[in-house]
Amino acid sequence: MNTPFRSGYIAIAGRPNTGKSTFLNRVLGRKAAIVTPKAQTTRTRVLGVHDREGAQLIFLDTPGIHDPGKLLLNRAMVRTAFDSCREADVTLYFVDATRGVGAEDRAILGRPPLAGARVILVFNKVDRAPHDRLMKNLAQIASLAGEMFVEAVPISALTGHNVERLLTLLPGMLPEGPRYFPAGQWTDQPEAFRIAEVIREKLFMRLQQELPYALAVRVVKWEMRLPPSQVRDLEAEILVARESQKGIVIGHRGEVLKRVGEQARLELERMFGGPIFMRLVARVQKDWNGDARVLTDLGYQAELDGDAD
Repeated sequence: MNTPFRSGYIAIAGRPNTGKSTFLNRVLGRKAAIVTPKAQTTRTRVLGVHDREGAQLIFLDTPGIHDPGKLLLNRAMVRTAFDSCREADVTLYFVDATRGVGAEDRAILGRPPLAGARVILVFNKVDRAPHDRLMKNLAQIASLAGEMFVEAVPISALTGHNVERLLTLLPGMLPEGPRYFPAGQWTDQPEAFRIAEVIREKLFMRLQQELPYALAVRVVKWEMRLPPSQVRDLEAEILVARESQKGIVIGHRGEVLKRVGEQARLELERMFGGPIFMRLVARVQKDWNGDARVLTDLGYQAELDGDAD
């Protein structure tokens, strides 16, 4: 008797900076989502496809769930996270092993669409937690099993510890279904999105304090030069919300923009396998993170009715 093929969607959810994107990149064996030490780096859903024998696992990496306040961008981020959980067959809820399950986590797990759903608690960053604290936190989550989640799995997305064990659990939780993506396809993200995210990652790493959260990146040109040239031309705009922020992004004598451009270009040339001529421009788009039209143009889910839910 043939074993049925299984496929489905798996949301990767949790509070900010719990290692969700690091996990997705580990599973895919490549960089699908940008990663920085700063919270709320991921702003929209990032899809990644992982094929296993007899199964196709489709992961949806989501923005960290946080108090969105009144800013439209933050509301869109939280809405995206909850919508992805609502659409998924299984949700992996990530918790930082050094902190354990906090009141905020309990509140999130206790509300729709997570309440009553098929949730696996992923206890990430076990490599960073002191042994005594880890044991205490593991005992804490054991008492919650069955109440808020069906299973708990301690892992380290950074080192790969126990990730394979988690992956072996997932096919049995998915329905019988077709292969939604052809073999070899690992994401549905367009090239322009991936390019903008790489540039934004370099800006996040270079700039300090709150400025990274006030900027976005938009690709305005991405094309191959006419043969016989193998050079791609890339032009991208870095949007900031205030005039005062523009000078910080450019830096003294253009040093910040130049350094960000060099780092991004080298990574993109490795990604696309050829030389790239890149031009970055900083531009003020006043209050872009509260403008539904601009957010939609940037690919964020901005069509919100009321508060994020």
